[in-house]
Amino acid sequence: MIRIVIWLLSRRWFWAVISLVFGPYFFCRGFRLLQRKRLIMDIPRSTVRAAALGRVEVSGRAVGPYTLVAPLSHADCLYYRLAIESNPQGDLRINKRIQELCAPLFLDDGTGTLMIYPQGSELLLQPSSERSEYGKLALALTCYSEGSPEFAQEYSIKPGDTIFVLGTLQENPWAKKDPIAECNELSRIGPGFVGLGEADLMRREAFPYLDPTLPAGSALVLRNEFDLHPPVILMQGKGPFVISTDSQRELVAKLNLKSLVYIWGGPAAALWGLWEILNHAGLLGSPFQN
Repeated sequence: MIRIVIWLLSRRWFWAVISLVFGPYFFCRGFRLLQRKRLIMDIPRSTVRAAALGRVEVSGRAVGPYTLVAPLSHADCLYYRLAIESNPQGDLRINKRIQELCAPLFLDDGTGTLMIYPQGSELLLQPSSERSEYGKLALALTCYSEGSPEFAQEYSIKPGDTIFVLGTLQENPWAKKDPIAECNELSRIGPGFVGLGEADLMRREAFPYLDPTLPAGSALVLRNEFDLHPPVILMQGKGPFVISTDSQRELVAKLNLKSLVYIWGGPAAALWGLWEILNHAGLLGSPFQN
């Protein structure tokens, strides 16, 4: 199998076919990126205090009442997403799994705080950790049972991180505490935020040497300083939902560059691929020799 792959990679006609197939895809993707850039530019920036219901763009520091322990880096964070790729059957098929957990996450821009529920968002973050093999904690958190994971990437939002969020500000369906669903500190809060008790248990699993008679140290501030059931929440809606550590200007510049590369590079690659295939078939003269 490896010899076949190496032989294919050494053939110009193979790369010509790839270019012909993926050139139009990159061209269309370039226009989608351009559309995303224009959408970000068209939505006005807002402060937390002045934000209205609907699509909004806000930026500020990530804050929260307590933290979680990220499964790979073992760092304090307010939110993490673990992306796992595995190949349990030993063939070319790749299984992908996503595991994410979030403590109550707020954005503070100096004018106020806004609760964010990041599940389902497009994360434009640098990986906080990458591993091809990882420990029992990550294995337990992902509930993975279909063979050994081969590669995992962890993305996290830590307290104090400056983030830019494009999402939908809507009325909070969990604006009132449910006394049945949130009966104790191990209960999930609102849409699924991890409670303080569960966060402490996760920390003790990650650091077994902690004194069981003392708090695990996950609390950042007094819990009552944050409204865990605010009237509005920023989360996934009908439009795009993006969380990035880049500023709006940096994000727009990157989207502009990528869209130009795809829009011009896609057709160029497709035309080159078509020319190589026709040349190899002898329709443009003598076929090249490999």
